[in-house]
Amino acid sequence: MPTIKDVAKSAGVSPSTVSRVINNHPRISSETRKKVKESMKRIGYHPNIIARSLVKQKTNTLGLVMPYSTEEAFADPFYSEILRGIGSVAQDKEYSLLLITSNGEQEELEVTLKAVRSKRVDGLLILRAKSNDALLKELKELETPFVVVGRPEDEKNNFWVNNDNIESTKNLIEYLIGLGHKRIGVITGDSEYIVYKDRLEGYRRALYHNGIEYNPNYVIQTTGHHGLTTRYTKELLESYPKLTAIFAVDDLIAYGAILGIKELGLKVPDDISVVGFNNNPLSQLITPALTTVDINIFELGSTATKSLINIISEDPKEYYHEIVKTNIIVRDSCGGDKGEVDGNGE
Repeated sequence: MPTIKDVAKSAGVSPSTVSRVINNHPRISSETRKKVKESMKRIGYHPNIIARSLVKQKTNTLGLVMPYSTEEAFADPFYSEILRGIGSVAQDKEYSLLLITSNGEQEELEVTLKAVRSKRVDGLLILRAKSNDALLKELKELETPFVVVGRPEDEKNNFWVNNDNIESTKNLIEYLIGLGHKRIGVITGDSEYIVYKDRLEGYRRALYHNGIEYNPNYVIQTTGHHGLTTRYTKELLESYPKLTAIFAVDDLIAYGAILGIKELGLKVPDDISVVGFNNNPLSQLITPALTTVDINIFELGSTATKSLINIISEDPKEYYHEIVKTNIIVRDSCGGDKGEVDGNGE
């Protein structure tokens, strides 16, 4: 089995230089790093990850806290895409990933803290932002590095990566208003998730800035389950038949809404327009193709992972956050020209 000395001899450098390359020492030049890695690959040398972990007290593993069970998470294309973004950076930086899933808030807390206390991860990506989040408080007490994908309640005292959901939604609703819609229904999700609060706030701001009165009866809440969303959509339109458009706070909810509209014998967009959010891959394949907001899911994942690895490595003294831009993707579900519209108001 090849050793560090074999790599050093092949690359024409000292064994200590090979060791520094393996441990990502910042003072190694990119040219030397490339030469050593090529030699490692050529002679088939693989560092002993377990031994390195024992010496450095690091696992080179990032924990991903999913808001659902594994089965539910992978049924939502959002998580497949964000994992692709996370994985692209983790692989490049030689980090492994540990999925942490659960079936409820208490189980999530217990499973996550167990992974932290048993030193199975160096840091965590929290793939949701919730109100009154006990997990974040516990992680801070344990001094565990973490980044939230979303806007946490205490946004000034956390590391986080997100879109500007309020402004992006405001622009989406103003797009509908520009098409002549004034009676716009909303199908939102669980109010404990801050993303849905922000998107509802963006809806309200759009109405206010365009002189349209907010009607709380036009807003219904669903769990995201297709059957419930379909039923609630039908009930909303039967109660308020003058609605001309529906804003669904994410694309999966929009799919259920479109099914409900069709079951009422109505057509999208001839009778009622529908817009969604997230630009899931399926949104361009359904009939009609869904007008939605592209939140650049891959970039959300990659940006959050870069931030977490930086926090683990550098231990920054001040909190910061990053905002990933969005774009409105205009398709067939609300008419208008096909194309892309800036969703950030820039």
